[in-house]
Amino acid sequence: MIKLKTTFSKNAKQVLDVARKVNTNLNNSPLFQVKTAEFSQDLQRLGEGIDRLQRACDDAQSRDSQKMAYRDKVRDEVVAILKRLVMHVELAANGDVAMLQNSGFEISQEKSSKPRFTHPLPAPVLTVKHGTLSGVLVASAKPVPGAASYEFHITDTDPTVAANYSPFGTFARGTNINIPGRTPGQTYSVIARCIGTAGPGVWSPPFSIISL
Repeated sequence: MIKLKTTFSKNAKQVLDVARKVNTNLNNSPLFQVKTAEFSQDLQRLGEGIDRLQRACDDAQSRDSQKMAYRDKVRDEVVAILKRLVMHVELAANGDVAMLQNSGFEISQEKSSKPRFTHPLPAPVLTVKHGTLSGVLVASAKPVPGAASYEFHITDTDPTVAANYSPFGTFARGTNINIPGRTPGQTYSVIARCIGTAGPGVWSPPFSIISL
């Protein structure tokens, strides 16, 4: 399973490099345009912390012990903000690998156990329902033993033509996947498959629904 690293260097300049990358990616990536109020506030605090830490690093070049101590204090404050942002990102991503990879944080790939499934996994049982908001669909693939992630594709044209589908996302869990931005009155078809140690499994039959 892919997770974000929550440990950061003791070197203030290396923390600055990570903080700047995260700040740039989260502010500019189209995958993170929708944020909670707390997410946005912590991202603003990160920008302010980057400025403070840069000034503290510049001042500490004099090797003055008090200025070096202040630099380290600010470094710890920026790290605390980064750790909060890790939680925001993981909640927003909900297992979406692309979002995690585009967050600017370093990826921590957990070591996987020896493969227990050497054959492609069967198609998951897929359902799609309407979300609470207009134009939102909610897809759920029933858990399949051996599945490490679930891949979803969607189309608003002929669901019997494989080339018509576009990838929507790959998620660690396949339940309660929000699919926003759909046009009310338009029919959409969703398919899903499991990804296991033997690679991608079998696609589910399309589930078609009219967006409200």
